[in-house]
Amino acid sequence: MKYKKLLPFLVKIILIIIGIGIISFFKLSSDFLNSNTPGLATLVINFETEKRFFEGEVVRGMTVLDALNTAVSVGKIKLNFTIDKSENVSVVEIDGHINGINNKHFVFYLNSKKVATKDLNKEMIHGGDRIEIRNE
Repeated sequence: MKYKKLLPFLVKIILIIIGIGIISFFKLSSDFLNSNTPGLATLVINFETEKRFFEGEVVRGMTVLDALNTAVSVGKIKLNFTIDKSENVSVVEIDGHINGINNKHFVFYLNSKKVATKDLNKEMIHGGDRIEIRNE
């Protein structure tokens, strides 16, 4: 007789535990997909005589300059730049192309918006971003 009274109570407890487990599982899955997956960014070097394409993972706090340095190490590209005392970047050379030759300069774009060269080390990137470098 005691079992008949106790059984509905145990069923309710088990259902509550299962419900909490399902909710926790979906919350953890959602958090993992939204914030822990780094995502990919694309870097395109688009010069008249050369076009190179790189894709890689983005880490938290990554800048346009960090992405360019990563592409340089992976793609065996020569990169020559300086950072002055005010933390402003100046790019001298990319893969054999010299900045300012024939009145053409490196222009950097992040998602089709111009980024000042001096700010390459300040402009953060995220998964899904596209960086393009042109010699205009």
